[in-house]
Order: sequence, then C-alpha cells, then structure tokens
Amino acid sequence: MSLLAAQAELHKLADKLDVPVDEIRFLTDIPPEALRHLRTALTDRVFDQQRPLFRWFAAWVRWFPVLLSVLLVRFWIGATLATRVASELPAWRVADIAKHLSAEFMADVAMGFDPRVARELVRLLPVAQIVEISEVLLKRRDFMTMGRFVGLLPDKVVREVAASIEDEGDLLEIVFNVESRERIDHLVHVLPPERIRLTILIVCDVSKRLLWPKLLALVTNVSDSMKRELGDFAASQGEDVLEAIIRAADEDGLWEDILPVVACLSLPVQQRVVNLPALHAPLVMQHILDAANREELWTDMLTLAANMNDAGRDAVADAMTRVDDSVLERVAYAALLRAQWGTALDVVRRLPVEWHERCVQVLAKYTDTLDPETANQIRSDLALYGITQPVSQLA
Repeated sequence: MSLLAAQAELHKLADKLDVPVDEIRFLTDIPPEALRHLRTALTDRVFDQQRPLFRWFAAWVRWFPVLLSVLLVRFWIGATLATRVASELPAWRVADIAKHLSAEFMADVAMGFDPRVARELVRLLPVAQIVEISEVLLKRRDFMTMGRFVGLLPDKVVREVAASIEDEGDLLEIVFNVESRERIDHLVHVLPPERIRLTILIVCDVSKRLLWPKLLALVTNVSDSMKRELGDFAASQGEDVLEAIIRAADEDGLWEDILPVVACLSLPVQQRVVNLPALHAPLVMQHILDAANREELWTDMLTLAANMNDAGRDAVADAMTRVDDSVLERVAYAALLRAQWGTALDVVRRLPVEWHERCVQVLAKYTDTLDPETANQIRSDLALYGITQPVSQLA
C-alpha cells in the first residue's frame, strides 16, 4: 500500500468531514482506494439529501432573468446553498450567472462544488475569471480545491493559471491534490520544463522540508513511463539531487513508495542511483529491506540488486542479516518470479556461512516447481558462488 497515497486521501477526507486530520489518523491502514470511495460516498450522501427541494428551486432559477438570479444568489441564497442549486442547473445557466459574481464568491462556491458535475462549466467560464478565482484560492492556501478542479481545465487555462503562480511550492501543493493519475501525467507535460526542474529542486531546499513528501508523491503517483521521465530528469540535475531524494525518502520512511519508482528508471539512471554511496549506508539499506519485506517488494529489490556493484550487494547482504527471518523465503520467491537466481545467490554468498544451509533448505521447497534446466542452473550458481552446502535436494 502506498503510504503517500494514504496520507493524501486522509487529508482529503478530513477536509470533506471538516475535522483535523489527526482525528481520523486511525484510518491510516485502510487502502487509499477505499478512503477515496468513502469520500465519494459521503459527497453523494450529502448531495442526495433534500435533492428534490434543490431541484425544485433550480427549476425556478433556470427561468429567472440572469440579473435577478445573480441578486438572488448573491444576497439571499449565499454560497453554500448556491453550490447545491448550481449542481442541479445546466452548465450554461450556471456560467451565465457566474460571470456576474465576484471571484471571492465563486471561490466560496468552488469549495463545496462536486468536480464530477463541473467539467462542462469550467470550459464555459472566461479564462480571466478562472485565473481570478484561482488567485483567490491561492491567497487562502486552499490547494485542495484548486487540485480538484485543475484536472478539469483545458491546457490553455492550465498554462494561464500556472503562470500566475510564482512559487513552485504552491504549484506542487496543487498537483499533490489532483485526483487522476493520468491527469497528473498530462499536467507535467503541459507545464514548462523549467517549472518542473525548479519543483524537483525543492528536495534540496531545507526551508521547504514539509514539501519533500509531496514532491515524492508526485513522482510515485504517475504512470511508469512518467516515473522514468521524471527520474531521468532528476538525475540530469546531478548527484546532489539524487542523494537529497534518498535522504528525504529515508527520513520519512517512504521506501515502499520509492522502490517501485527506482525500478522503473531507465537502465543508465537506475545504475547510477543504486550505486550511490548514500544508498549503501547500513541504516538506509536496512530501512529499504524492511520496506521490501513488509510490502512484498523483493521483485523490485532484486531488479535493483542486479545493477548494483559489489559494495551495493555487500550492503544488501549485511542488511538481510538484520531483518525478518523469512527474508530468504521472500528472496527465493522473487528470484523465481523474475528469473533472478544469479543475482539472488550472489547476494546470499555474501552472507555468513550459516545462512548458506538455510538458503539450500529454502531452495529445496521449489524442487517440484522448477524445470530441470532451471534446477541445473541453480546448482551451477550455488557452486559458482561457493555456497557449499549439499545440493542433492535439487536433483
């Protein structure tokens, strides 16, 4: 389960419930998808209550003259009820009324408006008005509302809104709250490369320490191809940036999110990352293996180990002696899935000798599942790497 995704969903749910996030921290272990479904269900429940009444009201507003509707909304209904009525009106009618309302009032409406019914509306509003509304929300630091709606905006409007946001930290906060992974991919391509570069460099700015997890969330909550693209881009900024990312991931315990990202990087960049001295530090490597064991990420871990130098594989072996006793079972299963027996056994041969017999015992359990060619290859690798315990069990 993605820790970053769960944290993001907790904050969104707390906002929906209008409670401090600490009050619902007990939901941390629930999968992010379940939290998202709960939030959606709450939204539907709220809007379904008294819906007949608001539909009746909307039927009247629909036929009122526009200026009368504006006065009605502004001075009698108010933003909260206007949000409910707007959800029952055609988008063109809401747009006609909205054009006469202040950016502050529209920002109040946006806070409670369901983005699922707003897609057509945001395309009907003038670009200048959307930029004004976004500026109001930005002053309020209401990144959650901005994130909900930025995914609905046409590319031209996204560029206009982004150009009005000077701080890359604010831009990151908004993207962090975007709902759709596919939309995040697209937004990264829409934004100027220089803004992406400056956003990535946030990880080197200690004064923006609180934003580091959200930057890592940006990298983890995109498609595999975008992970590779962003990773290559980060690597092009120099090893200082890569080492800063390692420190941030380790300090916040985010290896379960970062390991799959590293496994998606292009081969040259992956080789650079997995052989950085910062990654081989004993405590860092132990944290990585703890995450791999806990979240069943040994297939990714073996992919990385395949590109490690001797120092890296020594660090993996050293950390293996300090994690859960089931580690050899998990490594063997991952090696079976990825056909990484050579990598796995090269790491095992670096373990203390007493681990070698345990390794052979684990491999014996796969006798019935391995074809003769694979079994012969394992026997050959055992001999090659000096794991000298009897291997007749694999015959």
